[in-house]
Amino acid sequence: MNGSKQRKIIGDMIVPQTRVCHALTRVDLYLVISMIKSAMHNTIALLILLILLPATATAADENVRNLDRLHPANTSTTDRHIPGDPEAMVFFDFEGPVMYNPDQDVKDHTIVISDGVYHIFYIVANERNFGHATSTDLIRWTFHEPVLYRGEPGDWDAHDIWAPCIVPMEGSPGYYLMFYTGVNSSSAQQTGMAYSFGSLDQWVKVEEELMTPFACDPSWCNWAVDKYCHFRDPNFFEDESGCYLTQTTRTAGDLGAVALTSGDGGFSWNDAGPMYVHDNWHLLESTFVLKRNGKYHLFFTEEGVGGISHMFSDSLTSGWDIIYRSIIDFGAAAEITRTPSGADIISRHTSYLDYTGDNVYSIRFDTLTWSGNHAIVNLESPLGDWTVLSGDAFNHQPVFGDAFAFRGDDTTKVGMEGNWWIGTAERFDGPIFGYRPGSRQGDGPRGAIRSTTFTVTGRSMSLLVGGGNYPDSCYVAMIDAGTGETIYSETGRGVEAMDKRFWDLEPYMGREFYFEIVDDCSSPMGHINVDAIEELPFPPSSGSTSTLSGGFVPLKDGKPDPSDAPASAAKNAPVPGISGEVSCSPNPFNPVTTISFTAGPRSLIEVVVFSIAGKRVHTATAMTSDDGTGSVVWDGRSDSGRAVASGIYAAAAFEGGRIVGMTKLVLLR
Repeated sequence: MNGSKQRKIIGDMIVPQTRVCHALTRVDLYLVISMIKSAMHNTIALLILLILLPATATAADENVRNLDRLHPANTSTTDRHIPGDPEAMVFFDFEGPVMYNPDQDVKDHTIVISDGVYHIFYIVANERNFGHATSTDLIRWTFHEPVLYRGEPGDWDAHDIWAPCIVPMEGSPGYYLMFYTGVNSSSAQQTGMAYSFGSLDQWVKVEEELMTPFACDPSWCNWAVDKYCHFRDPNFFEDESGCYLTQTTRTAGDLGAVALTSGDGGFSWNDAGPMYVHDNWHLLESTFVLKRNGKYHLFFTEEGVGGISHMFSDSLTSGWDIIYRSIIDFGAAAEITRTPSGADIISRHTSYLDYTGDNVYSIRFDTLTWSGNHAIVNLESPLGDWTVLSGDAFNHQPVFGDAFAFRGDDTTKVGMEGNWWIGTAERFDGPIFGYRPGSRQGDGPRGAIRSTTFTVTGRSMSLLVGGGNYPDSCYVAMIDAGTGETIYSETGRGVEAMDKRFWDLEPYMGREFYFEIVDDCSSPMGHINVDAIEELPFPPSSGSTSTLSGGFVPLKDGKPDPSDAPASAAKNAPVPGISGEVSCSPNPFNPVTTISFTAGPRSLIEVVVFSIAGKRVHTATAMTSDDGTGSVVWDGRSDSGRAVASGIYAAAAFEGGRIVGMTKLVLLR
């Protein structure tokens, strides 16, 4: 593969590549163009076509990046309507292996792999329901509606629900059981069940007639239904001797313990005594058991100690000794997920304090390997395939989150896409590594990094750039791999916020290049911000501008033409083009999404949703507010009221018949 289409923490051998839904794997673009042109004006036809191809990445787009690959039969560079092959194009977005939702905190979790999609279920921080998110690469996540809620007053789970653990029902494809902790009004913890059939979005609690929620036997553990007591964090595993659950509890003598419950894997479970009794009062929380090479392995978080602990034994119920425990990683509530290829993923949640003092939770994913019976967490290099050429400016790169907003003394939104980006003044390495958001390494450090080499197959390149205006010492550049010549280069504009730049690649098709990001400046604002470097399958639209060696120049027949640039053209002038923006959230969606747009103040905007064939599907109108913003809601139905099928759609906003913005939508039913 040339270049790196996206950072992958685990690689193709681990992440299943099964397509998620009814993805188009081949489309006759000539037919698409003719159909679109027959339905609307040629200009709009081209715009819709461009939307239907991979566009500038957003966090939502990336979740379905493998769903909308289009492979044209003819990629001749003489026909500017026919894009290059998206499969061969590079994309550097610096995203890391973390699930983070700014709208909710996430805690104890479980993972299910179904049809090549990772489904994660987790405690939402209010501990009143379980959240649900999906991903194809453990990097980009789509968040869905909660799947289970706490019970009604008087129920065994009326106060809180914790720690979901999901397993497939044996012999019943598509059916799943969820074991979870319920907390009653007296704060007594018990284990109960829910089940799902046909859809991981829909769960039903098991009626007590089928299975009464259970806890450990009070003859050995400290438990009663009418007091605060521990019996939580169920973990299911099975071996040749049967099916088991482990739970966190305390003995009658108030020692931390792991309770063992044996059963049939369904609705019948019985207390099997303690699996392990600790030597002090510390609880062993969020236990996870697996058997490997004849040994039982126990992962847990010890109360008062922290981190992910691991120990192993020859027997399930004896031979455990905390003296030989090793702390293998930070975080809490580790889960080990075996992928179809046989590799192991370790996931765990962690938290940090933002500048207001609030806890921010996220879940991190890495690979787990073994050295004999010792578990080893393999942290991917944060920069992925990028090579550090010199210096220390990139020691804490990429950074996580909008650190400028976190810092408190600078409320500028940096405008990154996703959660990770290059910002050489910052030093928040992301969740699990300890630096507080808003920490700075400042403008002093210097250094440079280089990407892998790639062959240009696309027609244009887009990227986000911000930071100081130092074109000779703080820049991102595209360099000819054969000659070392810098073809394109960008620097900041003296502000932290990144803005979009575009390069025309048509003159360089088939040649090899690499990127360098350089921070060789210690002056005020002597740093560079970069994100979302993406090769695109279509050329810059006529009338747009391109950037050549840091300066904006006009296009002539779609190619840079510096001879036509006016003498007064500013080196960092704004990019003209479409005057507004269109976005949608959530994206992908099911069944409702909000399409937001910007245009002139108090303007009447028509929003049109088109199918991949260019057919007008839905139309809505709205008036922008005084600040030029507005939105409409689309419920996935056509103008006739019929629910449309899963697939890729395009939304365009028009003001007085003139297009002001466009975006791509993905409906996943």
